[in-house]
Amino acid sequence: MRERRSLSIKAGVSLLCAAPLALLALQGCSSGGPVAFTDGSDDELDMAKELSFQELELRVLPEEIDARRDMAVRRVFVDELSMAHTHMQQRVGGVPVFGGEAIVHLNRDGSFFALTDSLVRALPRALDTTPAFDAAVAIDRVLGEYDCADCLTQEPTAELFVLPQEKGARLVYRVGLYREDGTAQTSMPVVFIDAKTGEKVWEYDNLQTATGTSLYNGNVTINTYLKSGTYYLEDLDRKIVTRDNRNTPSSLGALLGLAGSTYDVTDANDVWGESAQATQKAAVEAHYGSAKTYDYFKNVHGRNGIDGSGGPGGYTAHDGTTKLVVSRVHYSAKYNNAFWNGSMMTYGDGDGTTFTPLVTLDICGHEMTHGVTERTANLTYSNESGALNEAISDIMGASVERYARGDSANIWLIGEDAYTPGTAGDALRYMDDPHKAKDGGYTANDDPDHYSERYTGTSDNGGVHINSGIVNKMFYLLAVGGAHHLGGSMTGIGHDKAAAIVYKALTSYMTSSTNFAQARTAMLNAAAEIHGSASPEYAAVGQAWSLVGVN
Repeated sequence: MRERRSLSIKAGVSLLCAAPLALLALQGCSSGGPVAFTDGSDDELDMAKELSFQELELRVLPEEIDARRDMAVRRVFVDELSMAHTHMQQRVGGVPVFGGEAIVHLNRDGSFFALTDSLVRALPRALDTTPAFDAAVAIDRVLGEYDCADCLTQEPTAELFVLPQEKGARLVYRVGLYREDGTAQTSMPVVFIDAKTGEKVWEYDNLQTATGTSLYNGNVTINTYLKSGTYYLEDLDRKIVTRDNRNTPSSLGALLGLAGSTYDVTDANDVWGESAQATQKAAVEAHYGSAKTYDYFKNVHGRNGIDGSGGPGGYTAHDGTTKLVVSRVHYSAKYNNAFWNGSMMTYGDGDGTTFTPLVTLDICGHEMTHGVTERTANLTYSNESGALNEAISDIMGASVERYARGDSANIWLIGEDAYTPGTAGDALRYMDDPHKAKDGGYTANDDPDHYSERYTGTSDNGGVHINSGIVNKMFYLLAVGGAHHLGGSMTGIGHDKAAAIVYKALTSYMTSSTNFAQARTAMLNAAAEIHGSASPEYAAVGQAWSLVGVN
């Protein structure tokens, strides 16, 4: 898949006139054969961009949004089915609208297929987009209210946005903080403040977590790298590396702010996890999980790594050239979590009671999928879009476990290998029956499996882990079939088809603000692209969402 982020029509591009109605309006259009997207060449991407602007002009009222003035292309690509997808960002006075996006989907012949519409209508035209203070002042104001500014481990960032509200909109700074100090307070707070008054408008935590021989898979085969008689946990084919985040002593490292430091995991004979090297087992497990996740996305969905291009490579291998994606193990001390921080995966060892090391296949798949989501739809980690983000990571984490181990009832249990080692058969989350999850008191039945049961409070970033059960149950019904306790039943289409539809919906049909209802539409569009709108698969997607109360 080939992407471009800044496009312009080149002189000499032939925009042909045969089939699609939209093409007839192109200036200088001449006779010739029909449009045919094939390999995503530069000319095809330029054509897709121009056609997409024309389709927006046909479908959006100009008094609401002027496509040429108010929209900018973020990315455009031709997919494996030779359909073109143009993802656009809405702007007001050159400032991006938070959550204001659209994706125009075109058939192979250039004709209109669908519009993913997350555009914000009725924004005030006269909105003043000149801030009263600069980004540095915005950061200072946020830090002034943060409880431990000295605990931050990276420089804060600030970006200007137009933030839609129930009535009107505000000009805001989105201030991002980064605290990775090895404590339970590790977080990535995102704070929106009014760019005119400095008032705090909204906040959430953008740290995308799991909440929750090798350790769990016995003897496994992994790729390593040999240099000068030493083996390293580096897989140059898959462009992944596993590093040790353990400091000596581990608690001292956290106190000194060294939680971000990582060290080589090495071996002298390439036989890892022997009794004398027991701490290697978590590293071997994470390395194996990363490899299986890479293989799953590559072999099943045709995706080359987290960003689609073999990256993001933030670490240089010992060959001095290859850039590798990092997994960190032994993070902090007794850390009961795993997370994706925007550039790498991080796994705690657990406290031995709530968790053992959080490096299971499904957790590895879960965390790496957060990276895939960030590089595609970039679902905002709050409220319904955040719950959708979490559920897609659970779905792909379960799919990775199934890819590596084969079908079993355990693939529907999330984190079961690491969760509460003293209790057999339990799990952090249950995709087949979310109500089995430990009752946190947020809803009458934690986790909910129907939209009518959803959590509507502010805890857990607005229920990103809690409400993920609704989407997880939808996927289970779509893949396996069965009955819902509130009524209705269906026949599943199989795990492979269901996962392919979710992946296509995520990467081609969702935007950062997609909610559950829009996710239903995205999956229907994905099913129509893959199987056709008259197919049993298309009907099953609608049925699965309806059974969980999203119509």
